[in-house]
Amino acid sequence: MISCGYEVVMMNLESHAPQPDAVYPQFAGRLGAWCLVALLTLVALTVAPSSSAQSSESDPAAVVQELYKAFGENDLQEILSLVHPEVAWVFHGPEHRIPYAGTFKGRAGVEQFFTLIAETIAVQAIGQRHYSVEDDVVSVLGWERAVHRRTGGEYQADWVHVFTVRDGLIVRFEEITDSGELIEAFAPADSERGKAYFTTCVACHGIDGGGNPAMHAPNLTIQGIDYLVRQLRHFREDVRGGVTDFYGWQMNGRAKALSGDRAVRDVAAYIESLPDVHAPGTLGGNAERGQEVYASQCVSCHGENGEGMPQLGAPALAGLQDWYQLTQIRNFQNELRGSHEQDVRGSQMRPFAVALADEEATRNVLAYIATLKGASIPLQDE
Repeated sequence: MISCGYEVVMMNLESHAPQPDAVYPQFAGRLGAWCLVALLTLVALTVAPSSSAQSSESDPAAVVQELYKAFGENDLQEILSLVHPEVAWVFHGPEHRIPYAGTFKGRAGVEQFFTLIAETIAVQAIGQRHYSVEDDVVSVLGWERAVHRRTGGEYQADWVHVFTVRDGLIVRFEEITDSGELIEAFAPADSERGKAYFTTCVACHGIDGGGNPAMHAPNLTIQGIDYLVRQLRHFREDVRGGVTDFYGWQMNGRAKALSGDRAVRDVAAYIESLPDVHAPGTLGGNAERGQEVYASQCVSCHGENGEGMPQLGAPALAGLQDWYQLTQIRNFQNELRGSHEQDVRGSQMRPFAVALADEEATRNVLAYIATLKGASIPLQDE
């Protein structure tokens, strides 16, 4: 029995051979990270095969490694060839919250399991940290990072996989993971929850989200939820900001103060619900000349009206303060932004920022952007 602070989890670790009357735990509550590590380590170190287990004709660990390889190559047929026709495939977790939780039987059940996974999440990375092999039982400690396809929620969770391999085929599989991490990622963004988180943003960005030049805080209201979430994640993960980008560095701490990725999505949903605020131009410049630059370098990603293109990850520019855009262009030019290997979208912007001839050309294009009204408000001459 292991006390996890959230609930008491009881497991029979004596046998992992299929048993008709076996009862396996459902991890409905969120496990503390330390508790999960303790649980996974205990499983890996103490699991023992059934006394009736037969020796495998091939290396059980090699069979498991072949399965991981097939999973990485999206080769479902190879996976099915590695499991017994009557395999029992178990994912411990609340079935009403995780679509692929439960017990799946036979190769058809395994196919259903992987189909549900593919429909539910996109696995971004997966790894195995440790193998423990005793006779025909292989226990693997590992981790995965994935994103929920519908909600966009990201998670990284540790897990343990326990395989029983006989005669070169997997006859039983069990996965135990921190289901709380998955449940948080699977939950849709909640703007009402986000409103509470936004109270920490008001001091810089204003109660209306329109920004504050004294704090060098930009207007947030014109951006879509996907862009807001991506930038908050970048600040949390130090992909953006840092000590050489003073104003970005201030955001690093603010973003990291959010309780998790679900909080990021919640506050972004609330910001998206705010009425758009359009900031006027303040820097001057020749808008007519700027229009030529915008047409040749900016319109393909940011749109004719500066509305942005979410499918390209390009933010809205219409209504965004020109002084903020000037700072960001300089950051791109000086490799303070868009140079991190994980900032794929930012790296696409850097060449266009560098291509601006000089300060005058930059101010001209910003003067033209200040005349744009975005997607929801028509241009003045229409």
